[in-house]
Amino acid sequence: EEEEEEEEEEEVAVNVFHVASTFGPTEDHTQSALDNVKGTEDVIRTCAAHDVKVNCVVVTSSMAAVRATNQPPLNGVAYTHDDWNTMSKLGGVNWGSSYQWSKMQSEKRARELSTELNVNLVSICPSFVFGPALGPSSSYSVELVGKWARGQAEVQSRLCVDVRDVARAHVVAAARMQPELEGEHTSSSAAAAAQIRRYIVSSEARLTSLETADALKRAARAVGVTYGEKITCDLEFDGGAIKIGEQEVICADRLRDELGIVCRPVVETMEDMARSIYMEEVKAKIAQIELEDL
Repeated sequence: EEEEEEEEEEEVAVNVFHVASTFGPTEDHTQSALDNVKGTEDVIRTCAAHDVKVNCVVVTSSMAAVRATNQPPLNGVAYTHDDWNTMSKLGGVNWGSSYQWSKMQSEKRARELSTELNVNLVSICPSFVFGPALGPSSSYSVELVGKWARGQAEVQSRLCVDVRDVARAHVVAAARMQPELEGEHTSSSAAAAAQIRRYIVSSEARLTSLETADALKRAARAVGVTYGEKITCDLEFDGGAIKIGEQEVICADRLRDELGIVCRPVVETMEDMARSIYMEEVKAKIAQIELEDL
């Protein structure tokens, strides 16, 4: 009887995306910050120890890891992927300082452990993430823009990026880490050193609060809601260390050249986001009317 040869299954490397962290006020923001750091450490250690082959870990970091409020850039012009937050403190005066510290410390610990345990790492550092939600959402960004769009809070100028571009950056960065695509990790005599990369994903300058408000008003008109006339702006904030309208980040060329990503205009992001918020409200009102008619 002829023996059947069993084909060995080819080992497939997986990519691990670590996007979770606590953001926002908590009862103990110091502990929340420490939990954020430990969560990142746990992910790297688990990937290094797991039987499944891990191609790379993609960590969602933040511009908070790049710079603190009012921290000047290293080059004296604009922030790059070489900048690190050196000013935020754990247990500072508010939760924001602890959160910013946690993003910096989480990313630094990820880099240290990745080097030690030979785990490929990509850090994605987005600025404030805006964009249309897939459905009803209570996320911080949706609630914030919802207040702007309803005239319940003054529209602010934020350095920001579209959630769709951030998501794509995660996926592409992981794919580009594949050794066979780049001719790396080819030595069979010794384990190659871990590859560690860092990308800022952001618009390069802030939109003014007036420009953001205009985008929200256009969305209101498009959907047919009356909030537009209630929208107001914060005209006092000037941008801090780098003024509104000036180049705040240098990242576009690197994103395009290395990841093939071009972030969409912030105006488009804000219009799409406001439209999705308004549409959810319209859907809810229609559903309520239909329910009352039953």
